[in-house]
Formats: sequence, C-alpha cells, structure tokens
Amino acid sequence: MFLNVDQVNNNKLIGLEKVYPVLKEEWDAHSNEIEWRDFTDYQQRTIAHSHQGHEIDANEFNSAPIVQPNQKCKWSIAPLFYNNIPYTRNTTLLPKIRKTMLWLGETMYVGMVKLAPDARLGWHYDPDPNPNTQRIRCQLPFNETISTLSVRSEFRPYAEGKLMIFTSSAHHCVQNMGSNDRISLIFDLFRKGRGIL
Repeated sequence: MFLNVDQVNNNKLIGLEKVYPVLKEEWDAHSNEIEWRDFTDYQQRTIAHSHQGHEIDANEFNSAPIVQPNQKCKWSIAPLFYNNIPYTRNTTLLPKIRKTMLWLGETMYVGMVKLAPDARLGWHYDPDPNPNTQRIRCQLPFNETISTLSVRSEFRPYAEGKLMIFTSSAHHCVQNMGSNDRISLIFDLFRKGRGIL
C-alpha cells in the first residue's frame, strides 16, 4: 500500500522534495560519469522463480555487470549506499545527494535506478528482512517520463520530484511507457514492528 511521511517515522522526508531542485542540478551535471550495474537478468530470474523482487546480496551486488557507455539494458542501478556503506565511485560525484541521505539517516540501501523505455517489472514483492522488521520503499523520480507504479489495487503515475512511499512487501509492478529512461532515487527504510500494514 502507499504511505505518507507521517506513517514512516522520519519527518525529515518532508524536506526531500524541497531540496530536489538542488539534487537534480547535481545529478544533471554528473549523470554521464556515474557507474551503472545491470540487474536485468537477476531481477528476471527472481521474479520468474518466486515473484520475488530484488533481495540483492553482497555477492550479487558486487558481481553485477557494469553497464558500458551506450549499452542498453532493461533495469540498472547506480549504487550509492549498500548496508550503510557509501559506494564512493558514485557518491564522490554526488556529494549533495550523499549528504542528504546521511542527513535523512536512511542509508541501508540507496541507489539511482534506471528503467528503460517500454520496460516493465512484473508483479513481485520484496520480502521483509524478518518477521519483526518491515521494509518500506521510497522513490523520488528524477526525470519526466510516462511511468506508473501499482501497489496491490492502487495505481499512480510518476511525477518528477514527488516522493512515493510504499510497503514493498505488497505485490507491486512498475512500467515505463515513455520514450526515455525512467530514473529515480530509490532507498529503503527498515522499521521495527508490524503496525504499518
């Protein structure tokens, strides 16, 4: 289900949309220098096998192919933080985004995610790490594109600079119907207890 900031116990998230123009300016200046990793095959395998989305472990994360310039792939990630550790290859280029995530205190998993034109990630879910901890996904679109996010029976279009929050353990799917890549800052929150569902 979709959530609002009041439901996730981090009021700093309200400020994310306010600083978006500064983050976007930094992104536009350095996006051509960022290292992307291709997770298309990994995501297709996990969704096809169990309808489960990316529970990317450290080995998969480090061994995912690096996307070469002008290489096309369906779904790729430019890692920024993994297990609270900055991916310095990218965060050095994006110090304002790095500082913003540190200020938010949400650095377990952070990345820029690219979905190619006419690409779709079918219905899937991302499991919670354990019965007492809930995963909450935040997405901040960084460009204009015709894309949608569906969570259970709710359907929403992406809007540049507008934060979307949802419980990723709920079945969801994303689709890019536009002619350009959909690029979003995506990060996960982890909350103790099961009171949000």
